[in-house]
Amino acid sequence: MRRARSYAPNLQEECGGVPVSRIRPNEYFLRSQKYRKQMDLNCLIPAIQRVRTSDPQMGSREATYLRTYPAVLAIASCSGLDDTVRFLQLATVVYGWMPRVLRLDPNHLDDAVVALREARETTDANRNGLLIHNVSACLRSVVGASTLLHFANPKLFPIWDRKVQRFRLGADPSQYHMDQVRNYTGYASVIHEIRQASGFSGFHAAFNEALGERLTRLEIPPYHLTEVRSVESAAFELAGNEIDEA
Repeated sequence: MRRARSYAPNLQEECGGVPVSRIRPNEYFLRSQKYRKQMDLNCLIPAIQRVRTSDPQMGSREATYLRTYPAVLAIASCSGLDDTVRFLQLATVVYGWMPRVLRLDPNHLDDAVVALREARETTDANRNGLLIHNVSACLRSVVGASTLLHFANPKLFPIWDRKVQRFRLGADPSQYHMDQVRNYTGYASVIHEIRQASGFSGFHAAFNEALGERLTRLEIPPYHLTEVRSVESAAFELAGNEIDEA
């Protein structure tokens, strides 16, 4: 009993102060383990060579994902749309691109529409975690909300999914973990920290150059990724670039 009493506070400390009894088993594993790595610029650099020297199969889902990315960006940037129409249109297109089945919660639609409008005008100085919360409540998915917000403002909002989070943590995240807005905002903060790292501009340029070479080999017109997109694309590449169905 003495050993159990002395060990429990350590568990709670490792789990961020949350009582262990309130944490689901897989979520406890993610909170309590000593993570294999922390995602930083150095661990992303190998992605440049991988992109430079390997390609998805022509016509595969992964190649289609690359080919259609700028088309979705173009749809997201269309002007002159009613805000609600814009949200519904973009959500439909984004869920086809992911791909997922779109299910909206109408009780949160108005707040999500406002959040999308604000996201388009958000800058580094006024990033707001409430935007992802309101959109995810309507889409019933934090992953879906991250993708929609990315296309609304690709300079600030990274796409998040289970594969990228697995790479970041070094362990498979539970569905409970992926449903928590705070875990997305933590991931986004890491992305923006990496943007500020010494040597990032060189990484960004080299990754875009390698991507341009890959796109050319796939007979896709080359395009340029934002800083945010280049970081999460590098993580996605190193995690294994097959589209995650989970």
